[in-house]
Amino acid sequence: MNRTSDKKNFMLSKLVKTHCYIFLISIVLFNFQQPLIAQDVISNKGTINVGFEGGVQFTAVDDPYMPVSDAGVGYSLGPYIEYFLSDMVKIRAGINFDNRAFELKDMGNIVGDSGYVGQSSYYDILEKYKVNYLTIPLSIIYIKGSDKFKFFIQGTLYYSLFLNAKQTGYTNVYISEEDAWHFNFEDFPELSTPGLHEYPPIKQTFNTSDIGINVFLGGVFFIKSNIGITLSPGFTYSFGNVWEYPERKANWSRLYKINAGIIYKLK
Repeated sequence: MNRTSDKKNFMLSKLVKTHCYIFLISIVLFNFQQPLIAQDVISNKGTINVGFEGGVQFTAVDDPYMPVSDAGVGYSLGPYIEYFLSDMVKIRAGINFDNRAFELKDMGNIVGDSGYVGQSSYYDILEKYKVNYLTIPLSIIYIKGSDKFKFFIQGTLYYSLFLNAKQTGYTNVYISEEDAWHFNFEDFPELSTPGLHEYPPIKQTFNTSDIGINVFLGGVFFIKSNIGITLSPGFTYSFGNVWEYPERKANWSRLYKINAGIIYKLK
């Protein structure tokens, strides 16, 4: 009995010592590997990226003078540069050529000088615009993910300088025979004659600038460690008045964008 008990105690003592050795070796190996792991983690802070992006945008204008506004299809494109403030926060500055398009429509009955409302006479107005801006966006971006794919949220304050605009369209006025004798417009005496009268669209003057904010949700897929492809849908809210006339308050609306681009890590 004593030999058996001594043997069990000896085996138990040996097993405890073995586990203690394994535990101590594990601690040593863990402490030895810690610096190696720390060396593999590369901080993004101070990293500089350059890139180029472009995309399609859908724009419209809310104008109290024109009850119908249809969105047009435009585009924006340009280069940018980024700087990482920390591992997950970076700032971006860029410059874009910004093309916006929209349509305004109005149609209704004609009211004469005496207040007479035409029963079968009408006016039909269509104004189509393509407007070009030089836009300077300043962004702050939160980005997180793996070495292969990163997700980001981007908030942008932009300032746009008006470059030029192209306007097309028409203004049609139809006067029926039964209404013609009721109309005697001083500036348009021809409206007293029945038929379709065609006029060029009224030329509008745009404000010299626009200001607003963008919000984007997107991702970056890295095809190499220093080269990535970006995709970011988003929307815009404008604070500026579209027209030069302050009394005609019209704002850009339905500014939806889908941008794609390429980004290169400098260091």
